[in-house]
Amino acid sequence: MPLLQKVKIAIARRRLTSLNMKGDANPLEEWIHGKVRAEVKNSREFREATGGLERVSRDDLREFQLHRLRRQMAYVIENSYYYKKKYEAAGIRPEDIRTWEDLERIPLTDPADLAAEPLTFLCVSQSKVMRAFTTSGTSGTRKRLFYTQNDVLNIVDSISAALRSVGMSGKDNLQIMFPAVSAWDPGLMLDGACKVAGLNSTVCSSVDVDEQIRTMRENDTKVMIGLTSFLYRITLLARDRYDLKGFGMKAIICSAEPLPEAMRREMRAAWGCKILSQYGMTEMGLATAIECEAADGLHMNEADFLAEVIDPQTGKHLPDRTPGELVFTSLSMEGTPLIRYRTRDISFLIEPPCNCDFVTIGKMGKVQGRMDAQTKIGYGQKIFPVLFDEVLLSISGVMSYRLTLDREGYRDLLTFTVEVQGDHDGAKERVLEALKGLDEIREPLENDLILEPVIELVEGGSVAFAPKSKVIEDRRKNYDRQAKGS
Repeated sequence: MPLLQKVKIAIARRRLTSLNMKGDANPLEEWIHGKVRAEVKNSREFREATGGLERVSRDDLREFQLHRLRRQMAYVIENSYYYKKKYEAAGIRPEDIRTWEDLERIPLTDPADLAAEPLTFLCVSQSKVMRAFTTSGTSGTRKRLFYTQNDVLNIVDSISAALRSVGMSGKDNLQIMFPAVSAWDPGLMLDGACKVAGLNSTVCSSVDVDEQIRTMRENDTKVMIGLTSFLYRITLLARDRYDLKGFGMKAIICSAEPLPEAMRREMRAAWGCKILSQYGMTEMGLATAIECEAADGLHMNEADFLAEVIDPQTGKHLPDRTPGELVFTSLSMEGTPLIRYRTRDISFLIEPPCNCDFVTIGKMGKVQGRMDAQTKIGYGQKIFPVLFDEVLLSISGVMSYRLTLDREGYRDLLTFTVEVQGDHDGAKERVLEALKGLDEIREPLENDLILEPVIELVEGGSVAFAPKSKVIEDRRKNYDRQAKGS
């Protein structure tokens, strides 16, 4: 490593609080508490509001979030053309927000606005932008985000704390497995974060199973992180050829896509380690929440993000464990801070404590789908990829599937192309039976509004892996387009 780069890394490490944690709490929770305590020292307003802190409680953390939200609102009003106009039109001021209920008074930020005019959100000069990222555009439109040096270092710090919370130590190697994704490569951020945080990492983006296994052996990999569908694919293709449990993996972190329980079971059986889900989005700095071994929701970085779940029709808050649209506010971003940003993801909130060692940090439920990935069949039944994931991927040998929607006369035709590893005997019948067990398929079938689903089987491993590919293709000319976002 060049001397200049070593010096830069050494300087950056001094600013990472995750490297100095020595308490008995979970590393991520301890890191979050550290940021709350730092705010007590740095802000007289927050110090007076809390009376100083000996121990951080749930109420203290909520007060911290509202305090940081008010400060962030003042920051964007001063520096963002978009928010200055938006809040002036709404007649809303930072000092108006004092309680959780007051959040509903703040206008929501729509992803379409960010996609259309990203520079109106930028709060710093271009000279202060360290990194710029473009989202993958899975939902149809790409968005441009800008990060300052402070933003990047804070993300690195949070990644370091999260990796330590799943059991990774300075002696372990993290294998980063994101096949090349156009304009969106979290592997680069993760690898850079590990280098700065003093953790070992290896990037292997190859879709070749043998190369992935060889890389694990050469680097003595103990933790893996990657695209959920890719990690699952590698598992199924490798488990009959290699002793996967022999690697002694500590944890496998599934990212960027939902983790169906069927996938978790197969992967846990193959590797013999904990299989955890991670949630992040480019708009919020990639690293937002991570699952614990309790597998009942993902613990959020509530020092840097405030999460809400709302009824997408009314905009009102929904109760604990009630699914709705996930809304995020970035509490510390400098480059492109977003306030009450609509994610289009369907999830729910879970208040602490957790059955693991987290005491004060809230959780979000596993994402149940995307509002803009829904469509309708029959007489209005909503279908979306996660709906089929649990039933199809639980069938032995099923690696992936694609659904094509057509219309014949007044009825919808669903064609499932299913990739199956191993013996195909009886696979078509098992797939069809599983689909008919879903209310969304059974009811329109009984009412003669859809034809019996067509099942086409292809050999496992014969389909080229396509990162974040579209699972449902709707080719109908006259269907209810209002389902998108309903």
